[in-house]
Amino acid sequence: MLLLLSHRIEYITDSELKKDGLTTKQFLVVAGIERLFDHSPSISELAEALSTTHQNIKQIALQLENKGFIWIKKDEKDKRTWRLKVTDKNKEYWQSRALEHESVIRSLFASLSDNEIQSFYMLLSKLLTETDATYKKWREKTFVQS
Repeated sequence: MLLLLSHRIEYITDSELKKDGLTTKQFLVVAGIERLFDHSPSISELAEALSTTHQNIKQIALQLENKGFIWIKKDEKDKRTWRLKVTDKNKEYWQSRALEHESVIRSLFASLSDNEIQSFYMLLSKLLTETDATYKKWREKTFVQS
């Protein structure tokens, strides 16, 4: 059920973002840059935080850079590292669409009471914490076997 829910939410958000040439995965990258770090993260840092690969983040980041939503720059101290940062255009876009996007999100949870939404959030937070630990164990196994 969780996988089906995830797939449906991605379909709905892809449909909503499509009119502006964006995808849910691109939104996740932008949100990750803005919300998960207090600095401009490297591609590898963001990949780890979003449980995906360096290559996947780099591909999405290049698409977002071409659209003017982020910039990708070499780290000043380590020229092998690429840093990601959102642009003013990105901030303006999300601010201009905030009410519309909030309406879509609210519609997803319209059948839930405020208490149910709080419980759902708490349960998802617990699951995310648990899956984070399990994810890290699996990644370690994968890297050791490679």
